[in-house]
Amino acid sequence: MKLFEPIKVGRMNLKNRIAMPAIHHCYTPEGFVTERLIKYYETRARGGVGLITVGGCTIDLIGKGPMMIGLHDDKFIDGLTKLARAIKDNGAATAAQLYQAGRYTHSIVIGQQPAAPSAIASRLTRETPREMTLEDIETVIESFAEAARRTKEAGFDAVEVIASAGYLICQFLSPLTNQRSDHYGGSWENRTRFGLEVIRKVRDRVGPDYTIITRLSGHDFMPGGSTNQEAALFAAELEMAGVDCFNVTGGWHESRVPQITGELPRGAFAYLARGIKETVSVPVMASNRINDPRVAELILQHHLADLINMARPLIADPNLPNKTKSGDTDSIRHCIACNQGCLDMVFTMQDVHCTVNPAAGRELDVEIKPTESPKKVLVGGGGPAGLETAYLSASRGHRVTLWEKRECLGGNLRYAAMPPGKHDFITLLHYYQHELSKNGVKVFLNREASAEEIIAEEADVVILATGARGAEAPFPVKEPAAVVSALAVLDGSVIPGERVIVIGGGSVGCETAMAIAEMGSISAETLKFLMENDAETPEKLKELLNRGTREVTLVELEKGIGRDIGISTRWVILKCINRMGVKVLDQSAVKEVNKDGVLVVKEGVETLLPADTVVLAVGAVANCELAVQLEGKVKELHVIGDALKPRKITEAVREGFDLARNL
Repeated sequence: MKLFEPIKVGRMNLKNRIAMPAIHHCYTPEGFVTERLIKYYETRARGGVGLITVGGCTIDLIGKGPMMIGLHDDKFIDGLTKLARAIKDNGAATAAQLYQAGRYTHSIVIGQQPAAPSAIASRLTRETPREMTLEDIETVIESFAEAARRTKEAGFDAVEVIASAGYLICQFLSPLTNQRSDHYGGSWENRTRFGLEVIRKVRDRVGPDYTIITRLSGHDFMPGGSTNQEAALFAAELEMAGVDCFNVTGGWHESRVPQITGELPRGAFAYLARGIKETVSVPVMASNRINDPRVAELILQHHLADLINMARPLIADPNLPNKTKSGDTDSIRHCIACNQGCLDMVFTMQDVHCTVNPAAGRELDVEIKPTESPKKVLVGGGGPAGLETAYLSASRGHRVTLWEKRECLGGNLRYAAMPPGKHDFITLLHYYQHELSKNGVKVFLNREASAEEIIAEEADVVILATGARGAEAPFPVKEPAAVVSALAVLDGSVIPGERVIVIGGGSVGCETAMAIAEMGSISAETLKFLMENDAETPEKLKELLNRGTREVTLVELEKGIGRDIGISTRWVILKCINRMGVKVLDQSAVKEVNKDGVLVVKEGVETLLPADTVVLAVGAVANCELAVQLEGKVKELHVIGDALKPRKITEAVREGFDLARNL
């Protein structure tokens, strides 16, 4: 595979073309490298990745983010030296990313007003920065150079300067955020000046033989901002200033184009890397939603890029490179693009973890060892909690049997993979199916066990992971109203009528409303055909994409919808709901459902909403009856996942993992 061909980046030799870019983890609350961070990166280095970039690393106090790795003072060098050595000793090259956020800095973090090229409010922070003086600019450029000097002194193989995501260098480059009238603003030449001066100063400080990488926005995806064409022109100038490699990513944090959620097809932004690669002569990395080595290999084979970035995929499975190289791709635990444990945590200043890899961030404390006393284990339920427990228990040497009442495994994981943008969730089920077989778990489908049958099995350990069921309607439903569950719509067993009311504006209700609204719209394949043949106008194509054949209304009791959806994905879902024309009625109580529709009350006014189909998404109730019946009648009993309390996949997988590693 081309993925495992070595490559030279500047003066740095990489053993393969898989790179792990900088991603914030909140593991360094005081800025100092911790043993937790070292162990985390050691694990990824042993997994076979070619290059690990750590960061963002703060270059100063006025542009820093919360709980980031410190690079703004010599006092951090000792810890950084240990980190660099640990990564390199475990087989990977390593770089440190220099971070300065400009107007994306939060005043609550730095204790003062942020500084930026111009005093233009940020939609991300909802704050207005002060305009940087010429002295400020000179100071920040020097801070970049000094941080680069510390990076080299600490033993890193390269330094990466961030010019992406809407951070400070982007802010100088874009006319949206740079309205200066001096020699740092106005013309293209002036707006590139700051970024070029940063690179020249860094090159001067680290010398001619040290590798400099730039993390570059391949397209701002901001109306009136820089496109891929401007990014390529900027890259050409940066190369002349001393950059050895470009790490190309997507747009700004303020962009309304999804960057990393499941709505973005795998590798879809590789074309941005291509645009840069066609302009420069140094290596280029492709980024964003490349979680499958087969996609990565095609990007390389098609000459879209020279290296592949995998951030979240290596959180999900640190051994992805080694597994790919050995041909064991079925054993890869793929990132499912849920963002629940990573980006949602970063944006709320919490420690990063991972939905599909419960060991992520806990490498220092968690060790999976073979059991010294094998037990007979019976797992009831084949959802994510039961699957995680079953395979991991078996891998440690226990004799495991799994009973699933349905004709297939997966539980609610299958439903989670059905709404738009959630298709990658099903890869977790594929992983579990492979691991169950690999570790000798005996699986019995269509086996809904009674308490008597479980007792008769005489297992040493009984684990109930029987999941949850949809809650009943908390309002009268008068026959013959056509009321169905959200799950019945998602799995295709019910095709809704033309007028659909979805009751419940949580994540399930929102995603179900999206799925229904898309019914009857054209597919990507049809769109491609129509565009290639100029069969319709762009306006008509957009209409066919954004309008299905159903009239969908989403009713929610509380104010707002999607409140249980993570901060990094909620806006995407709300955008889709608006785009697809779903009508939203929040702060509306359902009084009853009858044959004519749904009677709602808002601000004391009753309204009948006509409906052909009413879809319930009003929560879930734990299937815990068996636990009560088995209490005190089996040797050891555990209840995990939604059977304990309905929550997200993250909690189900972690509970299964923690139970299995301690059995």
